[in-house]
Parts: sequence; structure tokens; C-alpha cells
Amino acid sequence: MIKAAVVGASGYIGGELVRLLAMHPEVEITAITSRRFAGQKVHRVHPNLRGLELRFTNTKEFDADVIFLAVPHGTSMEIIDDYLGSAKIIDMSADFRLREDLYREYYGEHKRPELIDEFVYGLPELHRKEIRKAELIANPGCNATATILALYPFRELTDEAIVDLKVSSSAGGRRENVASIHPERSHVVRVYKPYHHRHEGEVIQETGVKAAFTVHSVDIVRGILATIYFPFEGSARELLRKLLIYKDEPFVRLVTDKGGLQRFPDPKYVIGSNFADIGFAYDEENSRAIIFSAIDNLIKGGSGQAVQNMNLMFGLDERTGLNYCPVYPV
Repeated sequence: MIKAAVVGASGYIGGELVRLLAMHPEVEITAITSRRFAGQKVHRVHPNLRGLELRFTNTKEFDADVIFLAVPHGTSMEIIDDYLGSAKIIDMSADFRLREDLYREYYGEHKRPELIDEFVYGLPELHRKEIRKAELIANPGCNATATILALYPFRELTDEAIVDLKVSSSAGGRRENVASIHPERSHVVRVYKPYHHRHEGEVIQETGVKAAFTVHSVDIVRGILATIYFPFEGSARELLRKLLIYKDEPFVRLVTDKGGLQRFPDPKYVIGSNFADIGFAYDEENSRAIIFSAIDNLIKGGSGQAVQNMNLMFGLDERTGLNYCPVYPV
């Protein structure tokens, strides 16, 4: 059994990670930590986990083969020395995702730049071989995951793209904020970040495409829909041919139906799963490719992807503990 510890398990990502690890047939959870909730049972913070015999602790010492750092951005680089060398590490924050120049542009000065190159960017569809041999993984951001998977097949066709993102409330994390309370958050389609979103750096790094994000907060609890535009002189058949690089990927589903309920990707149909649904349209009149990508931000955009990375790091089938269908209806 793989012994797993989750540092910072009280947030949405941490709670989802505990849920997935608790169902994983090859994992034993040895510790979940939280400074604020130390000593309390896990279901006091995550009511859906009632029945799990787990309590939050505030210790830094535990028996683990893999440690997940589910802490806020900027925290991992401050605490990383507490865990280096003791176990494999999967960092859920942005601290080690970007090379130093991009980190400086999108986040500011990095406190531990000498460690950046030791981390592998944990997007299995792009870096599966490196992940299998890695000791340190930087788990990608949710908006970045949706966008990179959609853009990567077309990276040789364009060097710029416009990305319209519709993002759920849980993507903002579990924090106290007037803008996120129900009377303010419900029934909105709110422009959250019109430009220079931090996850743009990950897209540039991984695809070479300068993707300009505009992010909207919408009235859903989970899920992300990315709609991506770029100039393209060609045909719909050519776009489909490019997307077929994913035909053998276990967690990428191509949505190309011309009928039924789902003609294009929709977050509603991936919720609760590690799938990324990708589809496309071709605007022939305006010579424009339109690529769509839908994920559950807490799973393929976070904890599920972390478990997928863990599976690869320990030589397991990457679908282990993740091979289930989305929840429907939601």
C-alpha cells in the first residue's frame, strides 16, 4: 500500500483529495493536516466524508511515501524543506509550476528558484514519461489544464489565441469573501479577470502559444468551460485530425456528436470525474478555429490529476482509483 499524507486538507482541493485517496485501492491515508482544525474529525470540515476515521493534525512528521501539499500559493516554497527527501511530493500550488522568469512575471519573486527545475510539470498527457521517474511534481492549475489540453494539438498552427473561461465558484477556493457569499455569487456571469490571468504563464510554457485569458465567474459550484479562438485557414476535418492525438488517452474524451444532449463539451457532463471533454467548431466564413474544453476543476483540474500523477510515480495504472463515470444529473 502507498502511504499518503495531505498537508492542508481543509480546503476544497484538500477535501476532494482525501475523498479520492480514501477510495483508492492501493492507498492508506496516514495523515491529514490543518493548523486551524487540528484535532477535529474530518467530517466537521468536509461533511461528505462522515464515516472516515480521520482527524486533522498539525504535525510535520508522519509516515508517508507521498506527500500532497494542498496549501495556498506562496506557502509550499516556505515549507518545502520540512518534507524534501522524506517522500515523493506532489505540490498542488503554483509555486513550482513555472520557470523563474514566468513566475516573476505572473506571481513576483520566487523564494526558492533553485528548486524549480527539480519539479516535473504534472500534466500526464504531455509529460507521462518524466512523471513516472519524478520525485517532485508540480500539479497544474485548473484553468491551465483545460486550456493546455485544448491548445496543445494546435501549437504549430498558431502562436496566439483568445481564451474565454467560464469558471465555477469552487475554483476560487474555500475562503471568506463577500463576493463569494450566496446573495452575491448566485445568478451571476461576472467578469472576474479580464486579462493577465496567472495561469496564462503555464500555457505559454507548455504550448508556446500566447493565450490571452478573460475569466468569468458563473453560477455553478464545480466545473470550467474554456472556449478558445485562433485564426485558421483550413477545414473542420483538419481540426479533428489534430485532436486525434488524444484517441488513446484514458482521461480525454472527444465530443464530436451532431445530435443528442451534448454536441459540444459542457462541464455538467464531467462533474465528479477525471475526464477532460474536448470538442471544436470551424467558422469557415471568418477562418476561425473554436476549441472547447470542459473539466471538473476539483478533479482533473486538481485532486484527480494529482492522483493520476501519483499512480504514474508508483508504477500503477494511471486510471487506478479514478476510473469512474461522471455524476449525472447535477
